Amino acid sequence: MAIVDPATKQSASYIRPSSWADGLRGIAALFVVASHTCLSFATYLIPPSFAETGNSILFQRPFFRLVIQGQAWVAIFLVLLGFVNSLKPLQLARRGAVADALAALSTGAFRRKWRLVFPAALMTFLAWLSCQFGVFKLGTRVDAYWLRATSPQPSSSLSAAVWDLLRQLVGTWMYGENAYDQPQWALLPLFRGSLYVFMTLLALVNTTPLFRLCAQMVLYTYSWATLDGTVGTNIFAGMILAELSFYNLTALQRRMIFKLLPYGLVTLGLYICSYPDQYADQTEWSSQLASLAKIIFPKDANVSRYYASLGAQMICFGVMLSPTMRRMLSHPVLLWLGSISFPLYLVHGPLMRSVLVYLVYLPMTIGFEPALRADGTPDPESYIPTPSPFRLGVILIIFFAFLLYVVQQWAKHVEPKMGALTAKLDGFSRSWGKNAEWTSKEKAEILPITSVRELNV
Repeated sequence: MAIVDPATKQSASYIRPSSWADGLRGIAALFVVASHTCLSFATYLIPPSFAETGNSILFQRPFFRLVIQGQAWVAIFLVLLGFVNSLKPLQLARRGAVADALAALSTGAFRRKWRLVFPAALMTFLAWLSCQFGVFKLGTRVDAYWLRATSPQPSSSLSAAVWDLLRQLVGTWMYGENAYDQPQWALLPLFRGSLYVFMTLLALVNTTPLFRLCAQMVLYTYSWATLDGTVGTNIFAGMILAELSFYNLTALQRRMIFKLLPYGLVTLGLYICSYPDQYADQTEWSSQLASLAKIIFPKDANVSRYYASLGAQMICFGVMLSPTMRRMLSHPVLLWLGSISFPLYLVHGPLMRSVLVYLVYLPMTIGFEPALRADGTPDPESYIPTPSPFRLGVILIIFFAFLLYVVQQWAKHVEPKMGALTAKLDGFSRSWGKNAEWTSKEKAEILPITSVRELNV
C-alpha cells in the first residue's frame, strides 16, 4: 500500500472498502509493541489485581489492560488475514469469473507465503548476527522480564552458530519458535491461516454464495469444537466477514437496533479481549468470564486464547457493520500504520533487546555491583535495575520515535526488495524445466484416462 501524508486530503478513489482492515491492523501492531513493553517494565499489569483480595489500578481493569493483551491483537491479525485474502477471489467468483478467481487464488497463495518467509528470514539472520557479536548480552542481565527472557546467548562456536541459525529459520515455520526473534511465533499461525483460506476457497469457489457461507460456518464450528481456537476460528470468521461484506446491508443499517449493534459488538469484544491470561480468579469480572467459559468453550480449551479470538471476531464484525467506524479506521495516519504493520512486528523485538536496552540500562551499569551469594560469588540473578519512571518514560518516547523511523525505512527500502525477490521466485516457478524434454510426452504417448468402472469390467 502506498504511504500517504496524513495532511493530504483523501480522495474517493484512495479509500477502498477494505481500507478499515489496514487501519485496524496498524492499531493491532502498535498494541503488540505496547504489550511487549509492558511485559518488560510493568509485569504487575499481568494479573487483574495486585493480590487475590487486592485493589486494581487503572491499567489492570477491562479495556485499559488491552495494552498488555498481546494475544488479542494477534487474533485480530488472523481475522483480518482471512478477510483480506478472501476478498478478491470471492468478488471474481460472484461475477462468474471462476477461472480468474482460481488464478488469483493460486497467485496470491504463492506470493503471500514468500512475502512472509523472506522478510522473516532476513530479520532472523540480522538478529542472529547481532547475537553472535554480543549485542544482546546486556539484555540477559537487566531487570526487565520480557527483554531478559527473549535475549539469546551467543553460540559456543562458529559451527554451532551456523547450526543454530538454520534451526531457528526452520523452527519458525515448523514449531512456531525463534530464539533470535521471539514474536515470530505468530508467523506459523499466519502461514497456516493462509493455507486454510486457499484450501477452503479452492473447494468452494464454484459454489453459490449462500452455500459457501454455510460451509464456512460449519468449518468455524468444527474449528471451535476441535480446539483450533487460535487459527481456525479466526480465519473462518474472517472469511465469513468477507462473504457478508458483499451483501447489501443498507436496509438493516437504517433500523435503530442495527445502528447500535456494531458499537455493542465492539465494546463487548474489547471487554472479552481483556480477559487475563493468568490469575483470573482474583477479580469479580474476570472470574465471571472464567465461569462462563466452562459453559461456552469446549473441554480443555485454552480459555484466554478463546476469549481473545472471540473478542477479536466481535470487534471486526462490529467495525464492518458500521460505516462510521470504517471511515475512522481509514484515516491516513492509521493507513500508514497499517502499511508498516508487518515490518513493525518484525523489527521491534531485536531493536528493543539492543537499542532500548542500551538506552535504558547502559547508564545504570556505572557503579553497579551484583549482589553476593553466601559463598561470596556474584548472584547471577542480581539484575541491573530499571531507572526511575520519569527517565524511563522519556527514553521510551525517544525509542518509539526511532523505532517508527527504522520501520519506515525498512518499508521503503527492504520491503520492495522482498517483493522483487518474490516476483523472481514466482517467475522462476513458472519457467523452470518448462522446455525440458522429459517433462512432456507426445500426444500419442499420453496415457488414456480410464474410469474405475472400465477397470472392473
